[in-house]
Amino acid sequence: MKLITLVNELLDYGLQKNILDEIDFDYSANLLIDLFQEKNFRRIATTPRSIDEILEDLACCAYEKGIIESDDYITYDNFKAKTADMIIDRPSGVIKKFYQLYQINPHQATDYLYKLSKGSNYIQTKRIKQNIIWHHQTEYGTIELTINLSKPEKDPKLIALQKLNPVSQYPQCRLCKENQGYRGHLNYDSRSNMRIIPLKLAGETWYFQYSPYSYFDEHSIVLNEHHIPMIVNRDTFRKLLDFLDLFPEYFVGSNAGLPIVGGSILNHEHYQAGRYHFPIEKAKEIYIGKVGAVDVSRLIWPLSTIRIKSADKEGIIDFAAKALDYWMRYENPALSLINNATNPHHTLTPIARKEKSIYVFDLILRSNYTNALYPDGVFHPHPELYHIKKENIGLIEAMGMGILPGRLKKEFELIAKYLSGEEAILADKSLEKHHHWIEKIKPKFSLEQDVDLFILNQAGKVFSQVLMDAGVFKMDHAGESAFIKFANALYYK
Repeated sequence: MKLITLVNELLDYGLQKNILDEIDFDYSANLLIDLFQEKNFRRIATTPRSIDEILEDLACCAYEKGIIESDDYITYDNFKAKTADMIIDRPSGVIKKFYQLYQINPHQATDYLYKLSKGSNYIQTKRIKQNIIWHHQTEYGTIELTINLSKPEKDPKLIALQKLNPVSQYPQCRLCKENQGYRGHLNYDSRSNMRIIPLKLAGETWYFQYSPYSYFDEHSIVLNEHHIPMIVNRDTFRKLLDFLDLFPEYFVGSNAGLPIVGGSILNHEHYQAGRYHFPIEKAKEIYIGKVGAVDVSRLIWPLSTIRIKSADKEGIIDFAAKALDYWMRYENPALSLINNATNPHHTLTPIARKEKSIYVFDLILRSNYTNALYPDGVFHPHPELYHIKKENIGLIEAMGMGILPGRLKKEFELIAKYLSGEEAILADKSLEKHHHWIEKIKPKFSLEQDVDLFILNQAGKVFSQVLMDAGVFKMDHAGESAFIKFANALYYK
């Protein structure tokens, strides 16, 4: 397909999706022909395909013309983002339209930004659709699992090229506001087509954006203006509730501010949010009582959780702060809940949402204590589960959604062949980590069963155990008794 036809197709796509204003048509057309080192442009009517298809063909044209030097996926992705940026509003225009719509209805504002993020290919919906998603029934409710295939694996050639490129110190991390419009390079994904919205939370400037690798509906990131480390304190609870006041249809939560239990990014304070209901919301509540205007319960959930509800914003913040302070000082050596006064091991993963006028906090108790037996964390997935999940259990997993590595797709396919009778498959090196698990599940399988569903079900059992490993008060008699005493002490304090 000729380049000028592709440029017209991209422009028509922008008009069709209402991400390009007719007034800006000529301006965007000129930006695009300059990008492709063309001097002339003519209008050709087209029927636009998907944004991913258009940008892929334009990236191929750029490679053929020598505008980009490599055909690796990062170089292509960065060029696609740069190209898409030329048909969408500058940040100031997006912010202005967002807040015009917000005055009508917050839902309209977020809907606009979400559609823009998908329409500009910042949220790569085609790749996200490749993710494998299923549900698994447990003793404490239904959990969700996803094999994340939205980010392509790096090939050896790309890894070699990246090693030759110096590491940049700008932006400081992938959450900094300076990412907006950054073109990227071999060692850094482009954020050319990202748009972020400034907010005020507890008197501070924060920014709201959508995640490019959405794990759930309207998966969004709320990031501090400054590159400062993650922390959970009294101010955190106020900021989370301030966010809910702005966007009451969303949930919002903070990862814990400690290594092992704090998610994958600890060097930049941020929260995650979205229009989604996680399995933890359906967990059974054991009511404890009322403290002032705050209702207090504990959950039947593998990660020990205190749920508090109140229409009184200041009251619920006070109680959450009291719970954090009490947990940060708590010890129970018999349950390996060892703390350190100067370097505490205990913190919370707080999750907030609104039920009409009622604020709801799920305060998930976390500990990053390690010992000789579990050097990666006593309350972290234990080594026998690493074949399925080794990474930190962040707030998404803590709420009951397992984000599993993309390698499992191929590995599960090989295990399926082995269970179906191709015994030589077991020699594949990628299955070595699974040998102990395969030996355990093989006797449970019969050829009458759907082998793929069987493997997913068994993987669900593994992830259920992952969550139990991360729980500080275990779901056994000793753990339940200690949790009840902890919750009651918190209530009576």
